[in-house]
Amino acid sequence: MELPGELLGAVVNEGEKYFFTVDCPIGIKEHIHICIKRHHKILLFSTCSSQTDTAFRLAKVKGWDMNTFPVFPKNAVNKFTKEQTYVNCNHVLEMTEAEFGKLIQAGKVHKLDGCIDSIGLQLIANGVKLSTEVERRIKNLF
Repeated sequence: MELPGELLGAVVNEGEKYFFTVDCPIGIKEHIHICIKRHHKILLFSTCSSQTDTAFRLAKVKGWDMNTFPVFPKNAVNKFTKEQTYVNCNHVLEMTEAEFGKLIQAGKVHKLDGCIDSIGLQLIANGVKLSTEVERRIKNLF
C-alpha cells in the first residue's frame, strides 16, 4: 500500500539526505539536500562536494561567516560519496510536510542512505544563526 503524499512528509526524519532530481521544481537539481524539521515545517539545505573552494571564496567576497558553510568529512554515518561535503546554511528551502511528501510521491525527490548526526545538525543550526542571508523567522526556529 502506498502512503499519500501528506503522510510521506510526516515520516521524514531530521538529518536525512534527499537527492533532488533534474525535474524537481525546487532546490538545486541533481544535488543532495539535508532535511531539518521544525513545527511541521521541513527546512532543506543544499550540499556540495566539488565546489568547496568556490563557496569559500564567495563567502569571503560577500563577508559571510565561514561557519555558514560547515564541512563534513565522509564517514560511516553520513555516507557522503566524496571526502568532503559542505552544507550551505545561507539558503534555506522551506515547505510543509505535505508539500515535501508530494515531491517524494512524484519521484522528484529520493531518500538516500546516511544521515547527519546531532553534532552535524548543531553545526547547521549554528550556520543558519550566523547567516546574514536567512530570515529572522527561520533563525528563530533553531
